Amino acid sequence: MSNFDWNAEENRCFGCGKNPWGLELEFEKKGEWLIAETELDRNYQGFKTSAHGGIIATLMDEASSWAVMEKTGRLAPSYKLECEFIKPVPLEEKVVARARVLNHRHGIAKSEAEIRDISGEKLATASVRSKVMEEKISADQAELLS
Repeated sequence: MSNFDWNAEENRCFGCGKNPWGLELEFEKKGEWLIAETELDRNYQGFKTSAHGGIIATLMDEASSWAVMEKTGRLAPSYKLECEFIKPVPLEEKVVARARVLNHRHGIAKSEAEIRDISGEKLATASVRSKVMEEKISADQAELLS
């Protein structure tokens, strides 16, 4: 079994890396949930004053992948993402992306993700399935979770 060798300086991931066009999400563990607060600027606009659906899906996909990696210690890219957009996700206001692992069997993890506004109102949800890879996350990657 190998380690996935990827340090924070090399991380250009659109969701969590140092990418000038990216979201630069930072996650923390709160109970069974992995959580990131963010404020989406107008570059991520969809209709009028709300975030684009693809960006909302990306927030939930990223949160789910990190939740599975935190729980398993292994890389976990998603292969199925089913989203429900409940209410518009506002721009230029804090929102919370959060995810938790529901189960992990036979190399497949099922997780759920949500976007909530700062008052706690649910704006979007996702059901996610991820393939848990053999590669373990490195110490540098684990630091991204703390």
